[in-house]
Amino acid sequence: MGNKMTINDIAQLSGVAKSTVSRYLNGGSVRYETGQKIKKVIEENHYEPNVFARLSAKNSQIIGLVVPGFNSVTTPRLVEVIVAYLKKSGYTPMIMHTGNDLEEEVRCMERLKRMNVDGMMVLSTGITNRHREIVEQSEIPILFLGQRFPYGSSVVYDDYHAGLDAGKYLGSKGVQDVVVFWVGEEDPAVGKQRKQGVTDGLQSCQVPQIELVETTFFYEDAVKNMERLLQERALPDAVICATDRIAEGVYKALAKRNIAIGKEVSVMGFGNYETSELLTPPLTTVAFDWGNWGEVSAETIIQMIQGKPVSRVQIIPYHLVERKSVKQAR
Repeated sequence: MGNKMTINDIAQLSGVAKSTVSRYLNGGSVRYETGQKIKKVIEENHYEPNVFARLSAKNSQIIGLVVPGFNSVTTPRLVEVIVAYLKKSGYTPMIMHTGNDLEEEVRCMERLKRMNVDGMMVLSTGITNRHREIVEQSEIPILFLGQRFPYGSSVVYDDYHAGLDAGKYLGSKGVQDVVVFWVGEEDPAVGKQRKQGVTDGLQSCQVPQIELVETTFFYEDAVKNMERLLQERALPDAVICATDRIAEGVYKALAKRNIAIGKEVSVMGFGNYETSELLTPPLTTVAFDWGNWGEVSAETIIQMIQGKPVSRVQIIPYHLVERKSVKQAR
């Protein structure tokens, strides 16, 4: 019979009322013997309850997860950790994809709110007044990941201090002319806080020339924008990039001109992807503990659903990974 079974079929095969099967599937109390009968029928027929039927239950055991997209290196890994943790804890994740569209992110939150999920996690690309309104009007807990949410709970990277340490590290190498190759400020965590950290770190080392060049999170744009930069100006001492993916684009543009990274120019990134170590030379970068981020986030939303107190902001640690892409001090 497989997944074509209905609750009626299970009730008939178990010899119990349909309401009893429904109560059992939704975690309600049924007599032990009755529960065993229902369980046996379910297992023998490989029945999986319809997730949408569960959404009408008082506690659906479903947690919404809103993500911007899967074209970054970190997001799929983070989602994998969160999904595994939620399943292990008896929750089913319902993932909604926004395509990096902030308005769609808000619409996804509104949909999930209407669908009776037990809680919601939002890997946000920015915080607006609409986000605040949804949280204030919502009866379910909502946790923001990656962006600080001033009106509720969030789990974030320590973007400012990670940037500060990276800027100081580069500044300590005696660089005079640095290009900060960055994304726009519509992403507050990376575009504002991490960038501010980098520039503050460089300035604390009295780096005389700091040029900000805007790009996007996409590799192809990083290649194009770096090629344009090399046509418009002399080679800087160093290029520090908002992410490792952007740094990979910079590597590509420099390789086309046979410019030796780590000798003629320094390059740094953020993220510490597996591919960063495979670049030639391996990339100096800042590593964030995304596995810890996923587990802390999943545990936090479960605690919020259970009504336990949680910290308003939880900060995931980072560390600098020193490799061969940065020239040593003269």
